[in-house]
Amino acid sequence: MLLEKGYKEIFESEPWRLEGSNKFFCTRNGTTIFAFRLGDKLDWENTGFKIIGCHTDSPCLRLAPISKLQSNSYHQCCVQTYGGGLWHTWFDRDLTLAGRVLYRTEDNNGIGSRLFHYNRPLMRIPNLAIHLRDAADRNKLDPNKEKDLRPIFSSEVYRQLTHGDVQKDNVPIESRHYEGLIHLISRETGIATKDICDLDLCFADTQPATLLGLDQDFISSPRLDNLYSSYHALRALLSDESVDPNDNFINMVVLFDHEEIGSQSSQGARSEMLRDSLERIFAAKSPVNASIVRPLSRSLFVSADMAHAAHPNYPGKHQELHQPIMNKGIVIKTNVNQSYATDGVSASILRLVAEKAKVPVQEFIVRNDSPCGSTIGPIVSAKVSIKTVDIGAPQFSMHSIREQCGILDGFYYLKLFKAFFAEYHTLNTSILRS
Repeated sequence: MLLEKGYKEIFESEPWRLEGSNKFFCTRNGTTIFAFRLGDKLDWENTGFKIIGCHTDSPCLRLAPISKLQSNSYHQCCVQTYGGGLWHTWFDRDLTLAGRVLYRTEDNNGIGSRLFHYNRPLMRIPNLAIHLRDAADRNKLDPNKEKDLRPIFSSEVYRQLTHGDVQKDNVPIESRHYEGLIHLISRETGIATKDICDLDLCFADTQPATLLGLDQDFISSPRLDNLYSSYHALRALLSDESVDPNDNFINMVVLFDHEEIGSQSSQGARSEMLRDSLERIFAAKSPVNASIVRPLSRSLFVSADMAHAAHPNYPGKHQELHQPIMNKGIVIKTNVNQSYATDGVSASILRLVAEKAKVPVQEFIVRNDSPCGSTIGPIVSAKVSIKTVDIGAPQFSMHSIREQCGILDGFYYLKLFKAFFAEYHTLNTSILRS
């Protein structure tokens, strides 16, 4: 998407001169990406940053470093649980593997990586029949994360009958993962089995996303939290409707990894990556010794993560006056204890942008007797010293293997993000500097 739209890739290991284009992007670890567009009338004395931040990761099962498992003549996988998933939803789904394969380069002096996604069902975590459960166990949705979440991907009996005694190569990685899995990955990627060093793979549902409902007004899909936000943020950045020829600000989208596990990593929101990048952008064009504090004081960070729609079967789980509905607009998320970074100022600015874009807005707080999730919003707000608002599109089934949201809220997301990029720099935001 970015390359097709004329964005130039830059690298953290090289100097940033920001020449030959006004559109750039950079990645870290292949899982965090940020892209930005310099305003056509960039004025370093009066500039600022318009940033939309999301995250790329979702709760899932991940292949363990040693995945070989065998029980009752079945080949299984040892897994690690990533994030806080609704793990009971992973039972009886047709699963596959996707992610990154690490391999030795041809000169045997370096490491390369290649993406891998097998688009056919590979394995399944079968439920235990109701007849074999005791009364207490029948009413639980609480699998043991160590013992019960082991996918089955082949039958030893069948493999012996169909494959026989195959001559095995001396491939080191086959001591940790099943030979059949390594050979499948080799065929799909074109990497010789002897060169495969490691596997950074996630389990995923093979059922594709689909429209849902009598009027096709819902989306059923894996990983809506938070790829739905990420996708619309990138679309807005790349849209011509987001460009004002008189813009003196910098439009940016940053998509972080590791939000679901606390963001504490070199590619997570708790790293120095965003602050360092903003300083490098500013230093590349601004006068020597100019301070980034001034442009940050004019800036706004929109933390876009999904929001909890009020569930018709459990309306009491939401605060009675704050019950977001799917297809009814984007949600401003507020928590006075700073689980969300929204305050009166940032919420008011967001409402002003939404009003200009004719996007309906809803409000969300948690009940006082309920715990509250969090986002990258408070982390970035503190690390970068930037005014922040937390928003999201309402959805059901957050952290399930399949989630649900409304199609209209994608339309509202896109309109709001485009208006933010196109309009924010024209607003009187002097209140940010008071």
